[in-house]
Amino acid sequence: MSYPGPGFIREQKDVMYLILYALHFFPMAISESDLMDVVLIDDGFGYFEFRAAIQHLLERKYVASVKDGGEDLYILTPDGGKAIEVLASSLPLSVRDKAERAALRVIAKLRRDASIKASHCKNPDGTYTVQLKICDRQSDQLSVEVLTMTRRQCELLEDNFRRRAESIYHELLLLLSGGGTVE
Repeated sequence: MSYPGPGFIREQKDVMYLILYALHFFPMAISESDLMDVVLIDDGFGYFEFRAAIQHLLERKYVASVKDGGEDLYILTPDGGKAIEVLASSLPLSVRDKAERAALRVIAKLRRDASIKASHCKNPDGTYTVQLKICDRQSDQLSVEVLTMTRRQCELLEDNFRRRAESIYHELLLLLSGGGTVE
């Protein structure tokens, strides 16, 4: 390994075990960046060691890769699930605990991202309608349509809404209920 960090995970087999352990928390395929958020917690290895380990796991069919919009997503295969049941105890408890906390953080982020929708469409007169939503599985908690003049305005509204959806929702409720002003 080329990364001389101070962590416990140094050998490729340990990096592979950590990847398998991390993936077992996710019932769905996750992006490489989300997987890296979970496994790059130990400081004992870096990106290139991660890439070599994930490639090895793909070749051995412990991990599967699926494409979503041109992005690779990774999921644990049944063989990978069986392997991690046996090998998880090979990882230090402190690393397993860190991986679990990181996985929970990523799961919360994925749930949040799935509940926030922002899109736009071009109107016949050349303007745009931006639709912003916060939804759960049963219904929309907030649904707002805004008319804009340019595509750039659409992108700015969508980006800002995705980043600040919760505070926008609370500020809008405050304004509409007459409970105060927003500065």
